[in-house]
Amino acid sequence: MIKILWADDQPDVAQSFASCLKEEGYLFDYASCGNEALTKITTNDYDVILVDLAMPPDRWGGLWLLEKINELNINIISIVVSGEGTQFETIKAIRLGASDYVTKDKLLVELPAQISSSLEGEYKIRKQIQSLIRSGESDCVEFKSTLRMNLRSQTKDPEIELAVFKTIAGFLNASGGELLIGVTDAGEILGLQEDAFANDDKFQLHFWNKFKETLGAELVNLIETRLIKVEGKSIFHVLCNKSDTAIYLSWRHQDLFYVRVGPQTDLLGIRQAVSYIKKHFPVNSSQ
Repeated sequence: MIKILWADDQPDVAQSFASCLKEEGYLFDYASCGNEALTKITTNDYDVILVDLAMPPDRWGGLWLLEKINELNINIISIVVSGEGTQFETIKAIRLGASDYVTKDKLLVELPAQISSSLEGEYKIRKQIQSLIRSGESDCVEFKSTLRMNLRSQTKDPEIELAVFKTIAGFLNASGGELLIGVTDAGEILGLQEDAFANDDKFQLHFWNKFKETLGAELVNLIETRLIKVEGKSIFHVLCNKSDTAIYLSWRHQDLFYVRVGPQTDLLGIRQAVSYIKKHFPVNSSQ
């Protein structure tokens, strides 16, 4: 069931509209101001938040709430539902990440379609990720429980980071692949909280800093990343494209060459690496 938080300083009006939409299969919760809404979305799992622009705090509390959602990198679809607001406020709301806007006089006609449309892309991605997890690890799919945390010792462990980035290097040097962080080898979804970052934004910042340190800033275009919620937990999806040139991993003052071989990532010795590079990157090897 789709869980929706409706943030409006007239909760009786919101509940009246919501009662007409329950047959769509939505489960509604309510907040009467931006502060209450922010508390709820940081402590509960919602698929969508409907935001009234003109509510506390201050005159445009809805814009304040959207700014906070942005700052905290909260993974939730937001739709503006308001009877007030000029074109300026509406444009600002869209720039702050609102996926759509509907006026209250057109609510019953337009809102179901807007919710459905906004959820469709997220739903498809979630289903694709769930399918990957069910299928298990393979030559082009790898799961990692954490980015940096050793779950046995409960300490930050550089070797855990090495395991993540050598997997990425291996995919880049082979046929590409997909890495999911926050999922155990057995397919159990742990989420990103085990890494003990302050928020998802800090997680992503650390990932990209380590990527640039170990693989190089010039390679950022070879991968695509996204946060996706599955079973109420955030996991990190890394899509690795096949590189046209050999990729080396810089680790402890060494340049290491990794390649994906079946369901594992292997470190190749010098002779093996030279042979592999000549075969798979002929242009690169002749330079």
